[in-house]
Amino acid sequence: MARYLDEKDVDSLACAAMFLGSGGGGDPAIMHIMAKQAIHEYGPVRLLSPFELRDDDWAVTMSLMGSQAIHYEKIMNGNELMTALRVLENEHKCVANAITPLEIGGINAITPILASALANLPLVDCDAMGRAFPEFQMTTFHAFGAQASPFIMCADNGKCERIIHDSNIEIEKIARVTMTKMGGSVAAASFPMRAKILQEVAIPHTLLVCKRLGEAVLAAGSDIQRIFANLSHVLQNSIYGKPHKLIEGKVVDVQRHLKDGFLQGELLVEGSGFHRSEHVEVQFLSEYLLAKQGERIMATVPDILCVLDADSGLPVMIEELETHMKVWVIAIPCPILLRHPKMLDVVGPWNFGMADSYTPVEKLLKEETSHVSARN
Repeated sequence: MARYLDEKDVDSLACAAMFLGSGGGGDPAIMHIMAKQAIHEYGPVRLLSPFELRDDDWAVTMSLMGSQAIHYEKIMNGNELMTALRVLENEHKCVANAITPLEIGGINAITPILASALANLPLVDCDAMGRAFPEFQMTTFHAFGAQASPFIMCADNGKCERIIHDSNIEIEKIARVTMTKMGGSVAAASFPMRAKILQEVAIPHTLLVCKRLGEAVLAAGSDIQRIFANLSHVLQNSIYGKPHKLIEGKVVDVQRHLKDGFLQGELLVEGSGFHRSEHVEVQFLSEYLLAKQGERIMATVPDILCVLDADSGLPVMIEELETHMKVWVIAIPCPILLRHPKMLDVVGPWNFGMADSYTPVEKLLKEETSHVSARN
């Protein structure tokens, strides 16, 4: 049965992408408007399962790279995406049959929808992160052996750069420097893959999960209790897992600073109501990555941490954090594939200097519950 994404679906996807962005990944607001306009002009985007493609079909990953502030300052018109796609096709001697998302959190959950509408190509229902991560190699594509090269970047002035390299990690390093020289915001085309390979390295069907998640959140209005209940209903029946509420209270401290071009720091939440007298610290580096109570770790990357505005129920991005803000901190179990040893090699908490080991959030919280019961 054919499936299509229409303008209303983009609303749902943009809403859910904020949850899966874990406080980072870029605000999809501008791309949300552009994707809806493109669908209005060119028609709905056909959505294909990775397993509906023919083995020898080519899929190309489309994304944006750069600073959130510069994305807003230098709004792209979509031509950059099409130029990057055509340059990659010419460089790699292939013709794309479909567009693939890189990440399902933040702005890059919506970017490939715009690219698909403009190129009149189907969109593959999958991604390579299951959330948002700050670096290009932090993907299932990289962890399971796909090559990002040729990596094409195009700026709003029409200038394009090609990076040809066997190492995805070196591509990430070179691209960061090149992107800065190009103005700090570029459209990127990468990971040209035969569908047979894509089926082996992608996290399948994350777009449809994201769509259902957004629909459930929007249906709940601005009631955080209903939003959390709907979120739980959708996620516990998906490749993610049932979310856990870590604390409810107010932000009493926020520390932010730039390190190597990434926004790093921590916030402290003082509990209220049932959580009175509790404190939870959340550490971040582009995304929320670790939550702890005293020295006890409650949740850590690659599981997904969200700070929700208690008044609206919607995610608070790291740039929006303020003291005295009333919030909930929740943790969502990540897709199982992100817990594979090869993925933990690139997204485990030690990659961010935050912990020496990874334990799934549901196990961490179950262990603490068991300890409390034993003490009582």
